[in-house]
Amino acid sequence: AFVRGGSERRQASITLDRQAVAVTGGLDGLLVMKTAHSAFSGFLRDAWTTLADTDDRIFRTVISARWSWEPGTTDFGPFEAARRHLLEVFAAHDSRSVQETLMAMGEAVLSGVSAISEIRLSLPNQHCLPVNLAPFGLPNRNEIFIVTEEPHGLIEATIGRR
Repeated sequence: AFVRGGSERRQASITLDRQAVAVTGGLDGLLVMKTAHSAFSGFLRDAWTTLADTDDRIFRTVISARWSWEPGTTDFGPFEAARRHLLEVFAAHDSRSVQETLMAMGEAVLSGVSAISEIRLSLPNQHCLPVNLAPFGLPNRNEIFIVTEEPHGLIEATIGRR
């Protein structure tokens, strides 16, 4: 898996009212990509389905994550642990879909960082499609790709403790 440097921004927010203090943390703009162990097949098809099933595709997204710290948390050092869990799962998970990987990433953060009570993840699906080299009389053996704006999906979920 690959991570683009320089694009990530760390986030924090504190909300205080008469009843409680709510502290959230997170990150935005973490561009990641992997070129193996990513598929998308067996999904519901309808009249608006445009993607073909595939067992081998490039998985590229920009991770946005917001998490809520447990009440009373005073050590916010686990940011790096949460980030590490997100990246490790993204890289190692044998992804059958962006949705499945998103869930595994959220579960890993909750399992690995006890100070986090809930995490909201957003993974826009940035498709990389093979470039058609036929007009140039050349084959494309799954070597040259281009990021497309369409079709795209925005996969989001909030995962919390029970």
